[in-house]
Amino acid sequence: MLIAAGLMVLIAGLVCALASIHFKGLRYFDRPELARHPVFDRVLDLAQWILVLAGLGLLARGSRVTFAVVGGLLVLAWGWRRLVRSVPFQARLLRRQCEAMRRQHPGAKENDLLRLLVVRRHQEWGEELIDQMVRDYPSIERLSVMMVRMERGFRGFRGGVRRAAARSGPGPRS
Repeated sequence: MLIAAGLMVLIAGLVCALASIHFKGLRYFDRPELARHPVFDRVLDLAQWILVLAGLGLLARGSRVTFAVVGGLLVLAWGWRRLVRSVPFQARLLRRQCEAMRRQHPGAKENDLLRLLVVRRHQEWGEELIDQMVRDYPSIERLSVMMVRMERGFRGFRGGVRRAAARSGPGPRS
């Protein structure tokens, strides 16, 4: 009985994690009204961790083997997500896409291919930003690292380009 309850609580925590990722990816005015509240993201993140830890606790009380298996799967999933989102992995994927585009368009200039690569991945970034990125980073190696950093968020781009738009709310009221 504890195992079933632990799995249900754990799944509820994972659903909260998916909801959190979904809402953080939306722009402010695309969110439901409840999700626009300033503490909504923090409450949802806290709920996900409480539910996951409570589910793991129930599993540990019910069966050590089940706890070890589920805990191991969660650690593997976390590690896989970290690997896939890493700068070297994402940069390698972008280099592969660029090579495929070179084969499709053998006579195209390098700048045009890089511009097309960025536009395909991020239509929302705008022409000026993409042109500036291609001028500043004229090789696929340098451009791919910068694109991944912008997507993940780094100093100057706290939270990434997409997530920064999700946090931007209306200005202060007077």
